[in-house]
Amino acid sequence: MMRFEGNKLVALLLSAGMATTFLAACSINTDKLGEGISELGNAFVTETETTVTQAPETSETETTVATETSEAPAETTPVATPTPSATPLPQRVDFSNLTDIQLNDTFTVSTEDFSESSYVDGTEVLLAKFEGTRFVVSRASNETVANSINLIVNGFYNEAAGAYSRVYSKAKAEYDLKGTIESPYNVVVDFQYTTNGRALSVLMVYDISGVEEDKTTVIDFASFDMLSGQYITFNTVCKDPAGLEKALRSGLANSLKVQPKPTETDAVAETEATTETTAAQAVKTPAAEDFDAIYIAPGPATTDAASNSFATVYGIAGGKVYRTVIDMNAYADFLNRYGASLFIA
Repeated sequence: MMRFEGNKLVALLLSAGMATTFLAACSINTDKLGEGISELGNAFVTETETTVTQAPETSETETTVATETSEAPAETTPVATPTPSATPLPQRVDFSNLTDIQLNDTFTVSTEDFSESSYVDGTEVLLAKFEGTRFVVSRASNETVANSINLIVNGFYNEAAGAYSRVYSKAKAEYDLKGTIESPYNVVVDFQYTTNGRALSVLMVYDISGVEEDKTTVIDFASFDMLSGQYITFNTVCKDPAGLEKALRSGLANSLKVQPKPTETDAVAETEATTETTAAQAVKTPAAEDFDAIYIAPGPATTDAASNSFATVYGIAGGKVYRTVIDMNAYADFLNRYGASLFIA
């Protein structure tokens, strides 16, 4: 059994107390140290986040400056370019000077010649000219008939008017660029009709002349029943459309061969006198297979009732129109009942 003396016991107790106090103090300081470290870590994280957040702001500022610099307009030398004038719309013929032609008691057509020209503003430089004849049905017992025919003929006229606007714009652009033009344009439109009092046919042609590369001839044809407004074709009037067309081709070609040949007068200088000589010119006429299209039109009408069986045959070859008059009785076998009522009865 151990024994402690009084002084030693006191010293031992004091040492134990100091040790306890030291440990308690160390425990408190350790907690404070942990809190300090934690606060230091939070501060580091916050500072890091702040730095990361600010980085895009710096980048955005740099991008904005670059964009503003790229959008700054560069100094350029202005180049004068011609500004084409607006394309004028041809004025429609108002039929103020029309000519009425009564085809029968209930059917009247109207025609009028017209002409208009376009010049460079303030000058006498002609750019384009539009002229010709307008044609419309002005009166019919059946308004639907008049409307159906006028839709076709007005459509063709508007096509010619559009061609006039186009070549005018082309000539105007050429003048604006060069101060001159190669040649003025001329657009001519024409309507020719035939009738036997029962059917009406219209041959429509417009021609563009002036600049060689733009020369054009457009040809169209339409035939109508004057009672119903029905569009007449080979298929509507024939039992054998192909057979009738072939027969008409041959008939037209043969007719052209026997027509009188045109003559040409040449002036020949001989010393002090001039002698005029006339020589028959050999003219090659189209063969049956040369025609691009064949049309048959009723009429021309005359006061003779028997003339109702006459018809006009049109052939188109090489942009030209050839025609002859035939007696449809010779072709009656090709016609159906409806065709016979139009061309023979």
